[in-house]
Amino acid sequence: MKRYLACIAVVGLLSACTDAQSLRDSAPSGYYVADRSVDEVVACVSGSWSKRSAHMAVVPMFGGTSIQLRDGADGPMVALVDIVATGPTTTAKYHSNAGQDVWFSEQVMDCMHATSSIQ
Repeated sequence: MKRYLACIAVVGLLSACTDAQSLRDSAPSGYYVADRSVDEVVACVSGSWSKRSAHMAVVPMFGGTSIQLRDGADGPMVALVDIVATGPTTTAKYHSNAGQDVWFSEQVMDCMHATSSIQ
């Protein structure tokens, strides 16, 4: 039974990575650069995004953090932002499915103290 549960957990984690990678394979809908730290931006974005009903996960990644939104706990991934330290600055790349509420990207832009997205 323990092996069965372990297999289910591994499959679940791998499918989450697949969802995130498929979003990352698309062009980001927002790309921001700021002088704030990764931790400051993560705290700001996660605090803002938690006000909505989407299921949010904060996932550590090399050099930063990914904040990912799902449509329900087991639903499809609808958006994510990868927040990474890049030398003296922090970058945030926001990816979302078509039709996703722009409010989420606006919160990233506000947390980065940016006035527009870099294309």
